[in-house]
Amino acid sequence: MSKFIEIIKSDFKYYLKFGILQTVVILSLLFAGIMAFFPNFDALIIIYITVFILPVIIFSISFFLESEEKSLVPLATCECPSMVPILAKLTSALLLLMIPFVLDIFVMALVLNTHFNILLFFLVYLLAAVMHVVVGTVLAIISKSTSIMSVSYIAYIVIFSLIPIFYARNLIPTALQYVMVISPAYLSGILFQEIYYGYAYSPIWLIVLAIALQLVYVSAMTYFVIRPYFKSYLILTIQNEGIKKGK
Repeated sequence: MSKFIEIIKSDFKYYLKFGILQTVVILSLLFAGIMAFFPNFDALIIIYITVFILPVIIFSISFFLESEEKSLVPLATCECPSMVPILAKLTSALLLLMIPFVLDIFVMALVLNTHFNILLFFLVYLLAAVMHVVVGTVLAIISKSTSIMSVSYIAYIVIFSLIPIFYARNLIPTALQYVMVISPAYLSGILFQEIYYGYAYSPIWLIVLAIALQLVYVSAMTYFVIRPYFKSYLILTIQNEGIKKGK
């Protein structure tokens, strides 16, 4: 437990040192301001950007900066089980994402006077955030280099995160919803819409599928990719940085 807390504290130290925390706060205030002063703007689009795109970007930048600072060494060499640093880094990322969530909910409830189940909305937000932090971790692990990792993140954001946003704005044919179930962002979007609008926006089977598939995605990627390869990925990253600096 002490190692778990230590990793979270270390993460926030780097969030603060490299301006990640400050950037999230500024973006959160900006997004909340857009909601408050432009009430005709769809508030869910802000939520989608926050929970689909922000975690992936934060995670990629965080890992890159930590590899540069050699702060990944203790994670790679600690004798604790792999799941300890994994869960600790997941927790620190989720805590960071609570900043925009609190501000957005405040504006939705008190400024826009929107009435919905905040607890259910929070649970969907949490599931979506976990899903996308896990996706960010997997993309980092399977990438052979930082350049490939950057391309992978961009591809994921464009293909799997932006398309559901376009669909929410009726810019994509409805028939494609059956293809887009492979997108975690689309699945989360279904649940957000159901809670926010408060009526049957999608068929029951699609709502159940959206929850089940996200849980399956998170479990499968954690068990088959992150848990067995996380430490080896950290070690490889450290070695590659050492080679670069040696040159």
